[in-house]
Amino acid sequence: MADGEEVDDRVQCANADCRVAEDGKCVEGFELVSCPHYGRAAAEPDQAAVDSDELEATIAIGLPGADTLTPDDVSHLLRAGETRVIAVIGPSDAGKTSLIASLYDLFQDGPVAGVGFARSRTLHAFERTCHDARTASRRGVPHVSRTPRGNVRFYHLDLTGGVAGEALALALGDRAGEEYRGAADDPSISRSFAEVRSADSLTLLVDGERLLDAGARHNLRNELTLILQALVDEGSVNARQRLAVVLTKLDAVQTAAEAARAEADFQSLLAQLRRLFGALFADICPFRVAASPKTDALPRGTGVSELMTFWLEPSIAPVANRANPPNYARAFARLRPVAEPEAEA
Repeated sequence: MADGEEVDDRVQCANADCRVAEDGKCVEGFELVSCPHYGRAAAEPDQAAVDSDELEATIAIGLPGADTLTPDDVSHLLRAGETRVIAVIGPSDAGKTSLIASLYDLFQDGPVAGVGFARSRTLHAFERTCHDARTASRRGVPHVSRTPRGNVRFYHLDLTGGVAGEALALALGDRAGEEYRGAADDPSISRSFAEVRSADSLTLLVDGERLLDAGARHNLRNELTLILQALVDEGSVNARQRLAVVLTKLDAVQTAAEAARAEADFQSLLAQLRRLFGALFADICPFRVAASPKTDALPRGTGVSELMTFWLEPSIAPVANRANPPNYARAFARLRPVAEPEAEA
């Protein structure tokens, strides 16, 4: 079109974005004679689509969150019905998050040990955690991201049937392992561990791969004992609670040349914990799991159903002989208050 030539305002195009009537150019770059839309009237807007857009713009729908729960959220669960709170304890890379994720994954195939899945308020959190351990992630080796430092995060499951009865809520506390390790050096840190104080069961994870390491096995035993001692020193545990001592990464242990030694170390640690803390817990039981195996030696979730059954069982407080307290490892913990002399009349 020559400069200064006016454009016929009757020119039209079916493409609503085209400005051919203004500048004489096809928005899609065609010559006007070959443009499939040129010369056709624009279609009337779909009224249903317009109504739908207007409705979306004017109505806001609030959906419940599905991320991890806070301690306050768990308090609401405790008031709403029967609930079991589980504190999963251990150093970094012991397998805390993998254990929690594997239980959720087991329910994808149906009931677990006679217990059925009813619902969860943390579905998005579970799915995000489980993704990298599934085939869909296209990872060569199953992987679960480490828990970030900060406040404890709770995963939630509503269960029914079997040992869960008609309805029972399960809240699984997950905290960064660095924070539990820090409590071994400074017990006062554990005062903020809300998941431990409210727990029905504590679950202490023993890293099977570290037991296989000749240079790390003894440090692991001392580290776990000190973590548990810190919780005791700060009054975070009570006699109604149960303690599960869980050997993780069982697939790695069973296929290693040092398998017998690792099992002996686990049994030795279990005996030590029973000797030191047996009077402080309703029960101390061992478990062996392969939550997210890296080989085909064991199926995913091996041993998790037995641990879940332990979590769901009601706690029975022991009749402890407080006149003979346990032989604590820390000298400070063995100190006892001295009665003050009565004032003279």
